Amino acid sequence: MTTSEIRNPKSEIGTSEIRNPKSEIPDSPHARAVLHRRAVRLASETDQARKTPRGDLFLAVRLGAREHYGIPYRWLDEIVRPRGLTPVPGTPSFVAGVMPRRGQLLAVLDLARLLRVVGNEVGNEAGNAESGENCEETRLVMVSAAGYSVGLRVAEVLGNDRYRPESLGPTLPGAAAGEENWITGIHAGRLAMLDLEALLGHPRIRIEEHS
Repeated sequence: MTTSEIRNPKSEIGTSEIRNPKSEIPDSPHARAVLHRRAVRLASETDQARKTPRGDLFLAVRLGAREHYGIPYRWLDEIVRPRGLTPVPGTPSFVAGVMPRRGQLLAVLDLARLLRVVGNEVGNEAGNAESGENCEETRLVMVSAAGYSVGLRVAEVLGNDRYRPESLGPTLPGAAAGEENWITGIHAGRLAMLDLEALLGHPRIRIEEHS
């Protein structure tokens, strides 16, 4: 290859093809004013989006065949399988039993029976419908509220979402006296949001913790 065949890449780019980026920005007073208004509006929308609350997290669970309830995250400790659950004779029907957890015996409540949900049996025909241990979807939602740490047995954990307390719909009438505050409202028209402070603090719920 001779030196005449070696080309300078820059020599193949015409000066007319090299553009100054600044030359493409409108420079008239009107154009600058439009760009300024757009920038101010965009900054305002971004700032408003940061300030707008996204809502509180909650855990969605299923009780019975199709009833959905929400447990706000502020009371949630963990979710476990119902292993080692022991029934306690002589307790109310909503007490599923006790189970060892980190050096303590914790009470486990059957949330469906406590809320009088129709068709609240957990488990399946081949499994233990009383303990729910052999039902694949059954879970214990471990919570702390009203000074207690307990497990709440649910038919299925559906996932999590966010809600705004002020946007909850009104609850349906028919709750027993003293239990009307257990549900704070209806989310998305079909999920009842629970108030565990009111529920676990109710005189009907007497929980004893043993170490």
